Amino acid sequence: MTATAIAPRTIDPVTYRAVMRHLPTGVAAICSTDPVTGTQNGMIVGTFASLSMEPALVTFSVMHSSTSWPKISQAGIFSVSLLAEDQHQICRALSAKGEDKLSTVAWSESGWGTPHLHGSLAWFDCRIEQQFTAGDHIVVIASVLDMTSGERASAPLIFHGGRFGSFREAAS
Repeated sequence: MTATAIAPRTIDPVTYRAVMRHLPTGVAAICSTDPVTGTQNGMIVGTFASLSMEPALVTFSVMHSSTSWPKISQAGIFSVSLLAEDQHQICRALSAKGEDKLSTVAWSESGWGTPHLHGSLAWFDCRIEQQFTAGDHIVVIASVLDMTSGERASAPLIFHGGRFGSFREAAS
């Protein structure tokens, strides 16, 4: 029997989410500065990933219902701060609804005019190349304009099973 002969199962969104909770994700902050007003915008994603090495491309997805993404998208250029294990409060601040999410977060402006969050493991400055709809998300592909590693050794912030944690190597 071929795979095409099997009828696809209807996937319940609640069950889908419960099963996907088994997969840990890294936590990345996506931030921009509005070129007209000069205000900063930020949000958290758990889908940030490398897409291509040549050219250097990254990708992530964001819900259609996001109120932060339209503001970041409008800027065209954004930063990505890879959060460290002790930065879960930053994750909470940028996940909250409302304006001025970066008011309680320490950051510096990059050469590209984007916010780099202090204490992060690494930073990327990126330019949006493509956006397209996939289900209830927008998939973003961006070129890397600049990047750097942070100056401290720390484990990455991980989200798994509805909780924050970190990654430590298992004993061999």
